[in-house]
Amino acid sequence: MIKPHQQIVERHRRQFLAVLLICCWGLPTEIHASKPVEPFTLKITANPKDPRQCLVVVTANQPEFWSSLKQADEEKLHEVLTFKLQKQSGQNIPAMLGRYRIKTNRLEFEPAFPLVRGTRYQAIFDPKPLELSAKTKAKLLQAEYYIPLPNLKPPRVLAIYPSGKRLPANHLKFYIQFSEPMQQGEIFDYFSLFNKTQNKQVPRPFRHTELWSPDGKQLTLWFHPGRQKAGVNLNVELGAILNEGDEYELKIDPKWASLSGHALGTPVSKPFSAVAIDERQPFVKDWKLSVPLKGTRKPLICELGEPLDYVLLKDQMKVQTEQGAIVKGQIQLGQHESVWRFIPDSPWQTGHYRLVAGTVLEDLAGNSIERPFAIDLSKRKSNTPNASESRFLEFAITD
Repeated sequence: MIKPHQQIVERHRRQFLAVLLICCWGLPTEIHASKPVEPFTLKITANPKDPRQCLVVVTANQPEFWSSLKQADEEKLHEVLTFKLQKQSGQNIPAMLGRYRIKTNRLEFEPAFPLVRGTRYQAIFDPKPLELSAKTKAKLLQAEYYIPLPNLKPPRVLAIYPSGKRLPANHLKFYIQFSEPMQQGEIFDYFSLFNKTQNKQVPRPFRHTELWSPDGKQLTLWFHPGRQKAGVNLNVELGAILNEGDEYELKIDPKWASLSGHALGTPVSKPFSAVAIDERQPFVKDWKLSVPLKGTRKPLICELGEPLDYVLLKDQMKVQTEQGAIVKGQIQLGQHESVWRFIPDSPWQTGHYRLVAGTVLEDLAGNSIERPFAIDLSKRKSNTPNASESRFLEFAITD
């Protein structure tokens, strides 16, 4: 058994040895290897007001890393930084268009168009084209960007014009209205024209030019005019798009999505039959007016005798007073765009008025008040009235 005084001696001996070791060897230390600083960082930042807009930023820890890009063209910048749809197996996806900027130690890219919800995007930074020194251990960087779908209903096709189901065999275009803006660019794979009578698809029926309303909710879908004009190359090579007497169906693929990312979800179609070709111009003098009573807001009704262009009927027809002032009001179309109605904002007053039509107003085959869509000079008679001289109908509101 160790006695108390021996314990005290032993404790002092250990303390002495510890002091001696510290003096000889120093305090023990833990050595940490410093983490190397990466020369570049890649980040994608969403616009706080609209996540469909973003900014891709590569930050360098030395501004001179961007010196080789000061006078670089678009192709060189694309080699260094690209932003595109996330690649799927076997796909070769081109980089998105946009604007590059160099700000001190930052290389920025801003996409030219809003992104699509529900779609994944990828930014890739490749330092190799910068030709940096071997001491700069830069590596390829990647970042993903995703905009979740909002909790919204899928888009809908509200209407397709002409609304009628009998169209001339030389019909030219459709107006398709949607409940919300649709995705644009390369849309024609979503459209097809089926000949129900012959049980086959009509080849190459559409003119591949996208014509959208400013709000992105109305598309003008053209049949190719070269197929609809007799004697033109495409008409000779491929034949007319529509044949008189045949039944057709215009189809829209349910996979087409709106800007919100939601697809239509259900097929959309417009059945119609092709009737005889229409080569006659609209003549204003043939229209029939039903004049309302003074002091009422009942509509002025114009029977056009045939369906005319839906958009132009709303844009190219107006009511004027005898002095030329525009009468404000609302336009309504009926009987498959063959009847035009005008409801004034204020009750009709006694006086003389004019219903004025612009000469570009046309029928479903493109024959306008000014000229027919296809002119055969050998058949044109010299005594054919000049339609441009008959652009208005006069009427009077009496007591």
